Parts: sequence; C-alpha cells; structure tokens
Amino acid sequence: MCYVDLTGFLHRLAYMPGPHGLDPRQVTSKVTGEPTWGVVGTFNQLNTLAKQRPGRVIAFADSSQDGFRAELLPGYKRKSVSPYLRQQLERLAQCLPHLGIAVIGAHNEFPGMEAEDLIARAVKSAREPMVIVSYDKDLLQLVKDTVSHYNPQKKHLVTPSSISGYLQQGFLPTKADLTGPDMAVFLACTGDDSDGIRPIGGVGPVTLGQYYERLPKGLSNPAKIDTLRAIDLEARKGSSKVADWGQAQINLQATDLDTGHQHDINLGTIPEPRPNKEAFRRVLEGLTMQSFLKQYDRWFAPFETLNQPSLSMA
Repeated sequence: MCYVDLTGFLHRLAYMPGPHGLDPRQVTSKVTGEPTWGVVGTFNQLNTLAKQRPGRVIAFADSSQDGFRAELLPGYKRKSVSPYLRQQLERLAQCLPHLGIAVIGAHNEFPGMEAEDLIARAVKSAREPMVIVSYDKDLLQLVKDTVSHYNPQKKHLVTPSSISGYLQQGFLPTKADLTGPDMAVFLACTGDDSDGIRPIGGVGPVTLGQYYERLPKGLSNPAKIDTLRAIDLEARKGSSKVADWGQAQINLQATDLDTGHQHDINLGTIPEPRPNKEAFRRVLEGLTMQSFLKQYDRWFAPFETLNQPSLSMA
C-alpha cells in the first residue's frame, strides 16, 4: 500500500525546468492549450512507483481553501493556487483513476485540509503495512509501527527502525532516541520557512537536542513542549533571553498530525478503481503526449497489477 502526496508531487514537478530549458509554464497541450509539465512529471513518478509493484496506490491532495493553520498562524502559507497548478491538479484527478489510483481531496471534499492531514487520517485507520511517498519532511512524523516514508528525490526509504538515526543526522542532533512524532516538536520549536511557521527564538537544533536528552520517556507532544520549556527556564536562570514556548504550543497545533483536526476527518470508503488501459490511452491522445504513446504498452504495464484481487495489499 502506498499513500502519495499528490499536491507535493505537483508543486515540485510542475516547476522543474522544461525540455531544453523551456519555462515549464510554456509546456502545453497542442490541442487543449492546457499546461502539462507537472502532469508529465507526475505520470513518470507514478510509473516508477508502480514498477515496485505495490498492491494499491492512493493519491491525496490539498483543499484549495485556507484551513485551521491559517487561523492559528497569521504568517502561515495561504492557499493561492495558481491557474497553472489548478488546471493540472484537475487533470490528474480526472485521469489517475484510469491508472488504478484513487484521488482523494482534489475536489475540496475536505475544506481547509491538506494532503498530509488526509494521509495522517488514512494511516490511523489502516491495518496493513504502507509507505508514504512524499517530498515533504512533515510526513516523517507518521513513521512508526508498519509505516515508512519514501522521498523520490533523495531515493531514500525511512523505516520505523531507521527513523531515530535519520532525524538525529538530518534535523535534531541528540543522543536521545527519537520517534516520528518528534518531527512535529522539532518544527514547532525551530520553525519551517516553507510553511510560514516562525521559530520560537533562542532554541536551535543543537540546544533542543541537548534538552531532549533530559526528557522523560512516553510523553505526548504537548507534554514534551511543556517539559522542554521547564528545562529551558532552568538552563536560563538569570538570563533575559527566553524562548517563546507559548508560541511553540501554538506552532505544534499546526505541525502535529495527530490531533483532533485529523481524527475528525471522515474519509468514508475510498474507491478502488481498476486500471483502464484504453481510457488512459484516450487521455494521452487528447493531450497529444506522444512520448508516452510511442511505447504505451510497456509504459502502462506496471499499472496493470494495481488493485488486483489476487495480489497482497502489503
């Protein structure tokens, strides 16, 4: 089972340099005139994924509406989806089911929710092993038990057994054992420029890592923030420079993917579309995507194993 951050895919791939250095926004269908560069990149990434023979692939997309994070944090990134991206997301939502891939969230079924929220809810209710496929570091916090994270750019798989070392090496230098949810605490304290989450000041990764070594085991994320605050105040006795731990708790409500906001999402029954080779061929022909059509049988073949009853859903 693979959960794909479709919005993250599109945002990354739609702005990659076009063929021969062409502005990607100028790569359009000769028939419809719609932009296609992000669609092309997403098709190729999903083809690479399908070659790994997952039993099922589900793609999740952001709502186009601002949500609870924008209410919590005035500086949080706003949903100003450009027509360039919106058109391509709509096209992907229309045609990915022909590849056997269900698309959830692309039609604003969950107002204000992001793909990461929907993935977090899906992970909560799933019973089989799964891999989250995303460029987004935020989703590392979901790695635990039978959930792993794969970054297509880095070609790196983070598993429950490797998550502690991965976070220690890449984000939070500490001797303390770390788990996936610690990524939410890290972002709440040190900030995340890409999302407009400001740091709390006075506590960078090195200091936070030292504080982590004094944390008791088994604390919830909000309790970790409270305990880190107490450790910080003790370490700074007599100092006028104090981190904004109140802001850390507010930030955590935005960074943590295990809150009531995610728990209250009702995904309902997720469709299990079967691959439809001829329907997808018609999509490619309508978009004049000759590069795919030249070796279409070979290109489509990896998708034909998706959602087949005889395959394990592992």
